[in-house]
Amino acid sequence: MDTASHSLVLLQQLNMQREFGFLCDCTVAIGDVYFKAHRAVLAAFSNYFKMIFIHQTRKRKISCSICGHKFPRKSQLLEHMYTHKDCKSPTLRS
Repeated sequence: MDTASHSLVLLQQLNMQREFGFLCDCTVAIGDVYFKAHRAVLAAFSNYFKMIFIHQTRKRKISCSICGHKFPRKSQLLEHMYTHKDCKSPTLRS
């Protein structure tokens, strides 16, 4: 498959995922209308969105929705999701 065909298939698949809300990681609001989207696609095609996402990730800590523990880096949250180390909720410990 050549690069142009590959790119077209990739964008078509991402658009289908977006239409179903699959793996969407943000919502774009235009007035009272909300659209699910993929941050990577928005940032790839728009410097405006790229700058928004760069500044958001620098300030915001990500938290576990189960125990509320906050993490400065996504990699820490990912490890926590699999190991649940340092969890403050006694009901989740093994």
